Amino acid sequence: MELTDYRQEFVRTVQEKAAADSILDQDAFFQVACEMLRDSEAIADYIPIEPGYRYGEGTSRFMAIDGYDQSAFEMDESIVVMACDDDFSMRMGNGAPTIQAKECHRYINAMRRYIISAWEGSFLEQGEESGAAYGFASYIKEHRADITRFRLYFITDRVYTGRDSSIKDPTDFYSTDDDGHRVSLEAHVWDLRHFMESAEAAVPLEHLTVSLGPKGIAAVKAPDSQNSMDTYLLFLSGQTLAGWYKKHGSKLMEANVRSFLSLRGKVNRGIRNTLGSEPERFVAYNNGLTATASKVDVNENGCITSIQDLQLVNGGQTTASIFYSQLKDNIDLSKVVIPVKLVVVREDVARELVPFISRYTNSQNKVAETDFSSNSEYQVKLSQLSQQILTPPLPEATQTHWYYERTRGQYDSEKNRRDTADRRRFEKLNPSKQRIKMIDAPKYLICWDCKPEIASLGSQKCFAKFVSLESKKGKNSVESLNTDFYKQLVCKRIIFDTVYKSIRTTAWYKGAYQANISEYAVSKFSFDLQRSALSFDFDSVWRAQAIDAMTLDCLLKAAEQASEVLNNPSRSTQNVSEWAKKDACWHALQLKPNCLNSGKISSSYEESLHEELPTLDAQNRGTDSTDSTLFETDSEFTEGNNVPDWSLVSADACRSLYIFAHEHHILSPKASVSLAQLISGIPGELNINALNHLVDIAAQSGFPIATLESR
Repeated sequence: MELTDYRQEFVRTVQEKAAADSILDQDAFFQVACEMLRDSEAIADYIPIEPGYRYGEGTSRFMAIDGYDQSAFEMDESIVVMACDDDFSMRMGNGAPTIQAKECHRYINAMRRYIISAWEGSFLEQGEESGAAYGFASYIKEHRADITRFRLYFITDRVYTGRDSSIKDPTDFYSTDDDGHRVSLEAHVWDLRHFMESAEAAVPLEHLTVSLGPKGIAAVKAPDSQNSMDTYLLFLSGQTLAGWYKKHGSKLMEANVRSFLSLRGKVNRGIRNTLGSEPERFVAYNNGLTATASKVDVNENGCITSIQDLQLVNGGQTTASIFYSQLKDNIDLSKVVIPVKLVVVREDVARELVPFISRYTNSQNKVAETDFSSNSEYQVKLSQLSQQILTPPLPEATQTHWYYERTRGQYDSEKNRRDTADRRRFEKLNPSKQRIKMIDAPKYLICWDCKPEIASLGSQKCFAKFVSLESKKGKNSVESLNTDFYKQLVCKRIIFDTVYKSIRTTAWYKGAYQANISEYAVSKFSFDLQRSALSFDFDSVWRAQAIDAMTLDCLLKAAEQASEVLNNPSRSTQNVSEWAKKDACWHALQLKPNCLNSGKISSSYEESLHEELPTLDAQNRGTDSTDSTLFETDSEFTEGNNVPDWSLVSADACRSLYIFAHEHHILSPKASVSLAQLISGIPGELNINALNHLVDIAAQSGFPIATLESR
């Protein structure tokens, strides 16, 4: 595809995103760009800062940040900072405006100043505490003793006129503490051409040239077997490899199937131990590296003097472990030698061959099914269901598919291989806004299963947790996939997207952590349905392809409660994104009043009780469905009607008690949560005091206690 054609497609995608989410084109561009960075595995996830932070623009004190990704910190002590080009050019004619290195450096240095300001604490003295930029700065300040690298991403819709290798990394800096802690910074520029290459799954993404000096490194070339690639065997010193990682960082590994797993992993600890105790034996113990390139330069002695488009497709763990072991333990690498297999792949076949090289050579650490799950039976079946199910016929609308994208770039690849007329038919039948990415689907399911703290871990970790949970179900996991399952997945996506979009319109929204609030809101809504012993009518959402006003009112009430908990000044973790990952955060939200009381329960809900609960409308009893004055002495209950073992009480008996307590206005919030757990089978610690206190009051009101004795 030509760059001008791709730009038109890109502009349309951004504008559709802006219209769908009611946001500015600039904000939509940043979100679309970050999604592509995530899909390309350049970043693990992202958290936008809205609005983007700018300070001292036009001066030497200019600071900028539009988003960040701190999820890699647990793996390799690195943090991602992102800034978006302010000279937004999406509407400037049909051409592709250009950007020079000088302008790129201006933003890269602005991100560097923000980092240093956060690191030293001066940002916390002047920033707005409620803003996401402040929360992220506090995270940097809190963890600065362990942070070893920052990756700076400058995102622009213009075309960079040079090559990535001409972008100089920002200067590393030292901690102001006396310990001499050093922090490395690496810069990445993602321009329009880079996005096009990423969308086409071009390999490699970075035009990285590594020089080995005029003497070069001796290499043995394998006998020629085909003209599409050449293979060399060579040996690198530990110092050379560590130097490459120090200079280029993650740019070396964009074709790898996984990022650095951390020094705490079993294999990487072994590498670290060998480096420290037996460095001369490292070459014998280690499997070595596999790298790809597009070209090598060889001198008259047959030594390789430079490698173009170098990518480590296997050995990222070894490389990072060597670098961080030297950094943390001051290990002498002069005796360390690493064997390397270098595959020089012709550019026109690189896209096809490099992924296979990457996959088949990754065996030093066991590659889990989560790394290659797109071809699993589970994912294939979901993809098949997505193409079998049409949306219901709606007035003035054609029936369409909700396209399930189980491999990166599958949707665009399937669209672009068609001619113009066929492509339009494909887009009409499979609208891009109805694309569900494999990496995102678990979030919708996990939130509905009342696990927002897992959803808040980020898409990759959430996906891994989901796969782990599903794998325990064995064959039942795949067998549960049917038409109803996929329709409900779509409905959960509709619910999530509607909440996410609507949060911006509320008066209580503070302008930050929109994704976390949405995740917690959906979980709270689902939790309140369960503790009210109500089931949700997904059929009505599927038929309308939307949720009704009453449902949205309840969801936004849950979202407001979630915002209060996430932004609570007394939270145990200052950074909101980190707080959202804690069980304590979810437990705090569970203690909030039932969000279903924010509006009258309508026909949108299909009740699973034996009879209607008549008093759910909060207008009858204030803000909660209970009279809190009855429960000030929960811990002083009468022991005459204790239930010896609540785990033996049947769900039907608990439901009968719940209905009775609701009708007699004697159901406390604590007892309500515990009864909901017993009725629905939700795991968690029961409040036995509250339950037995409720039983005692219920017995005095005429409830047949004997029913609780049935198993």
